[in-house]
Amino acid sequence: MRILLVIDHFGSGGAQRQIVELARGLSRRGHSVEMFVYFPQHGFFRPRLDAERIVVHEYDKGPGFSLGVVRKIAALIVERNVDLVVSYLSSPNVYAELAKILAPRAKLIVSERTSHHDDKSRVSAFARRAMHMLADHVVANSVSQTEWLKRKWWLKNKVSCIYNGLDLELFATDRPFPEPGEPLRLVAVGRVGAEKNAANLILGLALFHREFGHVPQVSWVGERDGGRLGKAYCRRVDELLGSTPEVRGHWRWVDVATDVRGLLQKHHALIHPSFYEGLPNVVCEALAVGMPVLVSDVCDHSRLVEDGERGFLFDPDAPASIASAISKLVNLAADDWRRISRNARQFAEDKLDVERMVTQYEALFERVLSSGSGKGGPA
Repeated sequence: MRILLVIDHFGSGGAQRQIVELARGLSRRGHSVEMFVYFPQHGFFRPRLDAERIVVHEYDKGPGFSLGVVRKIAALIVERNVDLVVSYLSSPNVYAELAKILAPRAKLIVSERTSHHDDKSRVSAFARRAMHMLADHVVANSVSQTEWLKRKWWLKNKVSCIYNGLDLELFATDRPFPEPGEPLRLVAVGRVGAEKNAANLILGLALFHREFGHVPQVSWVGERDGGRLGKAYCRRVDELLGSTPEVRGHWRWVDVATDVRGLLQKHHALIHPSFYEGLPNVVCEALAVGMPVLVSDVCDHSRLVEDGERGFLFDPDAPASIASAISKLVNLAADDWRRISRNARQFAEDKLDVERMVTQYEALFERVLSSGSGKGGPA
């Protein structure tokens, strides 16, 4: 089949990584795969496509909404005799859905890559999901978002969950365990913004210090939110660090990392205190390297981690809960640490392998192409 994958750009985001891996996997299985982007200047993942000789179509979009993008996608569907279009993220989904009006010959699968908790406006959220009526199927990358779409919208019979996929051969599991008396090294990865919850992590560490007289070393990796509200939140985080010198002395800011695997190898565990997520790539990657994960008990996190099995869950609104989860990890016996590490890698092999993801998409493609309604799909 001839497949066109649509996204905004090839920058270093999680959705971009996932759609590039989907393109590579489908291409290796003999499908004719091409891609379309409208911000071609962002090319972090582009070399992975070039290595597979996957054709990329570009449109240089300016600011704001662009009918040119809609026309270009529609023209590609006709000119390239496309059977099926897959789009990732809200804006690309809207463009692909509008293009289907102009070029209805191709089936369309759109994918939501985050949680409804990320909706900034009820009006725009309603409009975006109303547009899904033009799609043949909707994919979410978390069970929680899939269930919400089925419950809140009229999409019950055409929504599926397909988890993210990783090339597990790239993730080595020979990583260090903390030696007796060695400070625990935690890593957090995410934009410094309110939803990622650095402030409550700092407060949780301060409580931990009050209880135990020491704190783990924390490396926070990610750029700062540059919006008005984001800047205000970053100032609050800086003020919290300034008022808790016991935490500040063990806290390190790290710019956006290009080598997440290497970064994970230098730390003992991941801590991810976000208030909401789709399916966070960094949690999946930590599991793939056999790393225990401390994570907020929201969305699909309890499915990924399972308290006590692959890490520990906590309430992101409660610094005391964060401190408790850290203490559970600190006090793990060596055998329990190894058990959790093995469980993490095994879960990644069972649920997060890229070949599993590609197989699920292939099965969905067959159903959508053979059915006028696009009903059914992986659970």
